[in-house]
Order: sequence, then C-alpha cells, then structure tokens
Amino acid sequence: MKKLFNILLLLPLAFFSCEKITNNCPDLITSNSISNFPMDLYGVNQVEVFYDELRINVNYGGGCEEHKFKLINDISTNDEGGQQINILYLSHNSNNDVCFAQITEHQLCFDISDINGDQVYFYHPDTTYDLN
Repeated sequence: MKKLFNILLLLPLAFFSCEKITNNCPDLITSNSISNFPMDLYGVNQVEVFYDELRINVNYGGGCEEHKFKLINDISTNDEGGQQINILYLSHNSNNDVCFAQITEHQLCFDISDINGDQVYFYHPDTTYDLN
C-alpha cells in the first residue's frame, strides 16, 4: 500500500517537471516617452540577461522610504537599416527619501520576454549596456 501511495504521489511530477516556470519579475513598460517617469539617482553594480529576465543590481542612497523601480522600453528609435532598437531605461522613484544610508546592493529583475527587435540596450547615464 505504501508503494502505491508513493507512486500516486510522484506521478503528477512526471507530467509537470518539464513545464516552464514563469518568473515573478515585473513586466517592462513600453512607452514613447521616459519623461513621464521619475528618474532619481542610482548606480548600477551589475547587469545580466538570464533567459527572459533582465537582472540589475543597483545601489542608491536613502533607507527611510520605499524605493520603486520600473523598466521602460523606448522603442521609438530605428537604426539606419530600419531595424528597431530597444533602449531600456530604469525609472527610480525614491519617494523623496532624504535619509543618508547607502544601499549598496539591491537586486532587481524584470521580465523582458515581450521585447521585439534585433538590438537591445540598457541605458544608464554612466554606461550603455549591450544586451544582445
């Protein structure tokens, strides 16, 4: 009886083990204007693409208010050959945080599975990251 119970318990895993697990990362926002989003200061420690996720490790000052980050895809740019260039910007809303703590590592992730186009870049005022 115990053997039958174990088989019945493990049988559903055989059907679901190969399914893609969806990530818990927020979707990116497609916009023609980043001026509609707050752009408070932040630094970038690391940027990497992992399957359909863009992972960004950031640092910023504050510590008293909740900081919100959103990834915006500006698709209004085309190169000379007519190909769409996706330029990703990170919106940072510090909620007017005036505290002085230095948050040295804050891991963010965003679902970038909906990006269409041949060229994808992540823009930060210090560096442009080629994600191709």
